[in-house]
Amino acid sequence: MEDRGYLFANAAAVGCTLQHIVYYTFVVKIIVNRWLISLFLFFLSFLVALVFYPVFACLNSSSRKFGSIAGFLYTLLLSAVVTGQNIICTLPGWEWGWAIYAVTLICELYLLGLFAYRFITAIFKKSKNQKETLVKFDQIYHVKNLLHRPKTLHEEKDIRTQILDQSKRVLDEAKLCCLHKSLYRFTTRTLVINTIVFLVFYYIFILTIKYGEVLDVLLSSILSFLNGTELSKLSTIQVLSKQITIFASVLRVSWMLSNLLSGVYLIVNMVLIYRSQREHLYQIWRGERSFIPSNCRQDHREMLVKNLMYTGNQVSHLLGGFLISQLVILLICFILAYLLILPLMGEVPGSFLVPVEIIIPPIIFMFLIRFALRYISGRFFLQNHYVKSADGESLEKALALDNRRVYQNFSYFLFFYYILIGFIRCLFRVLTSSALGLFYIARLDKPLVFAGFERFDIGYMTYLSFLEVELHHCHPVVLVTCDLMLKTAARKFISSPQQQISLESPVIENNKMDFSNTYTRKVRNRWLKTKTLISNRCLCEYSKTNTAFHYKPN
Repeated sequence: MEDRGYLFANAAAVGCTLQHIVYYTFVVKIIVNRWLISLFLFFLSFLVALVFYPVFACLNSSSRKFGSIAGFLYTLLLSAVVTGQNIICTLPGWEWGWAIYAVTLICELYLLGLFAYRFITAIFKKSKNQKETLVKFDQIYHVKNLLHRPKTLHEEKDIRTQILDQSKRVLDEAKLCCLHKSLYRFTTRTLVINTIVFLVFYYIFILTIKYGEVLDVLLSSILSFLNGTELSKLSTIQVLSKQITIFASVLRVSWMLSNLLSGVYLIVNMVLIYRSQREHLYQIWRGERSFIPSNCRQDHREMLVKNLMYTGNQVSHLLGGFLISQLVILLICFILAYLLILPLMGEVPGSFLVPVEIIIPPIIFMFLIRFALRYISGRFFLQNHYVKSADGESLEKALALDNRRVYQNFSYFLFFYYILIGFIRCLFRVLTSSALGLFYIARLDKPLVFAGFERFDIGYMTYLSFLEVELHHCHPVVLVTCDLMLKTAARKFISSPQQQISLESPVIENNKMDFSNTYTRKVRNRWLKTKTLISNRCLCEYSKTNTAFHYKPN
């Protein structure tokens, strides 16, 4: 629904706004009643958005000259005020705050340069007072591609050709997403989400470096205090100093790994969200709703409200997933360090290795038993009758029991074994579900609840509302058709201005549509026939009416 013209400019304006919202949320001390904290934060965020709203208004102004000069002056005023505030209010030891403000300053300089460029081009170039078009070029190009005959090549390719084709496809997709003005390109909403997430990730990275230094100084002071006392010669104090040093090293390495892997997790999820969103939009444009659960039905008012929530909710879910993954990876690193690595290195007592010694052998034994049972089942318990496998590419033995009594004896003896193994499998099931939930918690396009309960997943319902609103207002075929109708009506009005032409749908007294079913069916049949003839040229010679599509063999 948004305009794709100044994508990066709108993202830069959001980047300027974000620092102030973060500042008022986490830095400013709020002295109000606890019941009013959330309302007060909402009021502050509204004020910040109100202060920066003129920047967005000038970016999307229809008057390039006035919008550019007003936006330039207003952005310059904001930059001067914020820069002066940072210079005057920066306390000794807080100079690292300029690293956070640097990103905002870059965004402000970019906006100033853009406004200046727009103003200069508006003066020295003739202004084109064109009315805003209903349809964009990328949407027209998409509809033209729909009318092309689909490629039907099913030739076998070797591995090298497949790798080259896949690499070319990825490069073309990256070009379409970022460099080319096509329907695949990032929308303003997607770019704003990515910008906010990257900026918050940058803020967290700066704070991690700063407070990591503070933690190192604190641990060093504790070690200096322990080693400087008269009790430092005691074995207990020496062991405590050694364990503090080991803990500091483990914490440093674990924190680095958690930041690195969480950053990879964040980027991977952003790419997967974009790809999934694009595929779902294409499916819903084609009328394919198989990916939408049948119980996820909403009225139009609820769809509009949740569509407003989508951008903010997607940002919060991405950042929440990043923070949760960071804590989980940090915990896993500590568990591996203290329960496996450090005991094997002899840095901690051997009792730390006891849980691993208890857990690992049953797991290995369970997999060995499973492998042996699979071999025995295929060798002795299945009859020698072969059928096609489920994938249809190989043969396997039919599901017909042989040696039934022996199989029943196996079932009796393994019953008690699988009661014990069931506890391990129960734990494994919980861990698997938690891991999958952790990975998908940042994605609104995937429900986190069981099948049949998707309606209770507010994030997923928000995503479905976003798709429905995009379908009804951004369908390229609908927009191109409406644009053609408007142009046709304009030409008819120019040729015969006395004739009244209206594109409004016929209505009756209770404001319901009153279409002619016969006429609508004829139009639909003609369209389907034309599409069929375009895709199957060999059928054109049998057509009695569409002579323009007659097939001419080479």
